[in-house]
Amino acid sequence: MNTLMFFKKVARATQHVHRRRGYLAVVVGVAASFSALQAPAQPAGAAFDLNGIYFPAGFARRTPQQLPYTPGAAEMAEYWEQNFRTEDEPGRFCVWPGMPRAPWGAPFPLEIFHRDYDISIYWEGYGMFRKIYMADQNPPEPILDSAMGYSLAHWEDNTLVVETTHLKAYPYFSGLATSSEAHVVERMRVEEREENGQQIRFLINDITLTDPKVYTAPILLHAEAAMRPDLYMLEYTCTNTIWEEYLAGRSLTLPDIESLPLD
Repeated sequence: MNTLMFFKKVARATQHVHRRRGYLAVVVGVAASFSALQAPAQPAGAAFDLNGIYFPAGFARRTPQQLPYTPGAAEMAEYWEQNFRTEDEPGRFCVWPGMPRAPWGAPFPLEIFHRDYDISIYWEGYGMFRKIYMADQNPPEPILDSAMGYSLAHWEDNTLVVETTHLKAYPYFSGLATSSEAHVVERMRVEEREENGQQIRFLINDITLTDPKVYTAPILLHAEAAMRPDLYMLEYTCTNTIWEEYLAGRSLTLPDIESLPLD
């Protein structure tokens, strides 16, 4: 490892520890020495650079509030209301919300990696991951339906337009239920706003959902996330709870390995 790489690693590690303890200012000078070297270039052909960590600016707004169900979907929604309880929520069992529910409502940070040919989004919540391919950069063909679907994007002036298909059915009527016929169009843009004397970048996402099996009209969602360079991603594991409940049902107790003495 060369000297420059060594100090870059030290700066990152020191910044990580002190940020966790609330003393980021102590190491800003060290980390800033290398910031210009580490900063990614503006992605080619992009109207703006999405790279960074963001935090949801409140829950997404939905229009209309009263969902326009098809007759068959209305019967399913009523069945759900009568038979399912709060503890039956799919998220409790690690089911990803997926699209179009993921942006950006849950109170967890997300990190975006923006390259010339694709955009990768990582959510701390549920450990979710999404890939958006640029339509003019020879994207791969879709293979399987998935929670996040298959997303292709293009630029219209200063707006990133993302079209998502190949979504796996989400038959949970406590949320925004969708079938495999769901089609999502997002229009993303950035805004600079002044808050508490600071300029903050916001990612604005206007989402249109159509699903002829479930809804008789489009569903509109408006979501915002603020760039937060002071945050970093933490581990999120929801499977631990499921495992612990299984052990309790079997009357099993894990060995307390931390109680072992040090030689």
